[in-house]
Amino acid sequence: MTTKHRPQQPQPARDVFAIPQVPLPDKEKLLEKIVQSQEAMLAALNKAGGPVRYAIPENVAKGIVTVATNAWKAQTKMVDAASGEIREDMKRVHRHIQAILQALQDMGLEIKDHTGDPFDYGLPLNVVTTQPTPGITKERVTETIKPTIYWQNQVIQRGEVVIATPAPPGGEPEHR
Repeated sequence: MTTKHRPQQPQPARDVFAIPQVPLPDKEKLLEKIVQSQEAMLAALNKAGGPVRYAIPENVAKGIVTVATNAWKAQTKMVDAASGEIREDMKRVHRHIQAILQALQDMGLEIKDHTGDPFDYGLPLNVVTTQPTPGITKERVTETIKPTIYWQNQVIQRGEVVIATPAPPGGEPEHR
């Protein structure tokens, strides 16, 4: 007759190995050292003359871009196309939109409307469509659909534009 072998219970690691107790640092002292380290890093960056850059979560950046784009769109819709003045029925709301845009600018955002600017293929723009236009010799932005948005001198949204292109000589302009 055979007897079943019972496995031995494993011994706790503290009984097998001589693990010394490690004292944990004081929470306040640890936080103080972290703050000192951050301050030293910022001081070194300031001394080097480079700009201090900050990172924000992607969803926050996307939210800021959405707010900026929609505030810009609202502002452009408030202007009378013929006179360039704020429409009378929009004057009360316009100051609030201006306050939003100012707050975004104070945060370091730059919102660039390209309408009327000469077009250059090196710009951070997506061309939505082109319109061959007689009488021009160089491409020009005729409409900004979405502005280019910069934060800390970096593009965080590429602008979307419609451009006028020189019409082909003699003949109907062709649309692209």
